[in-house]
Amino acid sequence: MAESPSAAGAPEAVSAVGAAAERVAVPATVRPAGAARAVTVREYGTRYLRITVRYHGDARFSWQRVPGPAHDRPQTPPPPAAGAALRRVDAALAEAGSGAGRGARLALGEWDAASEGGGVLYRVPGAVSVARLLPSGDDTAHRLSVGALADAGRTLRRLHDVPWEFGEPRPHRGVGRLLAWLSGSADASTEATGENAPDGARLRALARERLGSRLWTRLADWAESAQSPPGRGGAVLLHGAPSTGWLVPSPAGDHTVLLTGEEVTGGDPALDLGWVLGELHELRSAATRGLGAAGQGPPVDYPAAARALLAGYLRTEAATAGAGADLLTEDATAALPPGTARAATLRLAVHMRDFASFVGWHEDLRHYADLLAETLDADGAPTLRW
Repeated sequence: MAESPSAAGAPEAVSAVGAAAERVAVPATVRPAGAARAVTVREYGTRYLRITVRYHGDARFSWQRVPGPAHDRPQTPPPPAAGAALRRVDAALAEAGSGAGRGARLALGEWDAASEGGGVLYRVPGAVSVARLLPSGDDTAHRLSVGALADAGRTLRRLHDVPWEFGEPRPHRGVGRLLAWLSGSADASTEATGENAPDGARLRALARERLGSRLWTRLADWAESAQSPPGRGGAVLLHGAPSTGWLVPSPAGDHTVLLTGEEVTGGDPALDLGWVLGELHELRSAATRGLGAAGQGPPVDYPAAARALLAGYLRTEAATAGAGADLLTEDATAALPPGTARAATLRLAVHMRDFASFVGWHEDLRHYADLLAETLDADGAPTLRW
């Protein structure tokens, strides 16, 4: 599949469609001493979102995310009470410092409809996310990525320790897009916004054929279940769309931030953890099958990345770069939120749907449909085999 920044939640490509990673350091040409204004370092995006990364001097960057013509709803901040909870979690992360057991700090979005271009602004320590660093094959980039994923796992666990007690949670946006696509209702509703409805419909027809009625029904049932609130007391504070594209490490490796705010809701913790695992499963599978940039790029130890994420989430001593290959014992897998494998499978389906709708058709989508069918047929189990 051709290069594609992620169509929705993640700022950058995290699947086989990602391009080769860019260098971590900001080039000297965009580091003018005493620059009086911000310098644009990168611009990219899809019909869903456009992202502009600017350098502000002294290792300070901003990421502005502006809705594209196919964005499905206004970008709105989380409810005030949920926002306060996010700030409390970030304060606890700050107190943990930068040593062992740290987590990724929460870069909370700043909403300013009056600013040029609107959208949401995030202040971060780097210009490049793990989505670009991890597939590069560079040893330093891999170390930064694995450490950042361990940090992200710890942060997601801290978020999930907070019960959702902030009013009616917003529907999960990624699952919502998938449900609209499965039903066919996305085609009519997105023509007015400029979304690529014909390619989304083409993918749906292909997926129905490759999955067959049994697996198509299973996918729809899993999506419906994921969008339903957990039982009494089961909903927790969710990031809503965590990914390697939202995860930005400092080039020095001393801390990481997780862009947070636009997708925040309450629900099953499996959705957050599975969202990142689904990306990593897709990357590994694409590399194995020779699909897109992941299949054409250098070898990457994706299992180490997934094990670091899970170790961070499980709060084990192995949550460090190069976590041991024996991390995912049967007991450890059982300790993950029930439904994590299903959520990871849904993430794979959402990324396919978003690519077709917000970027366009690519022949590799045929192979991704086969991958989805295999993962569904195995009840999502391959997403936990690291």
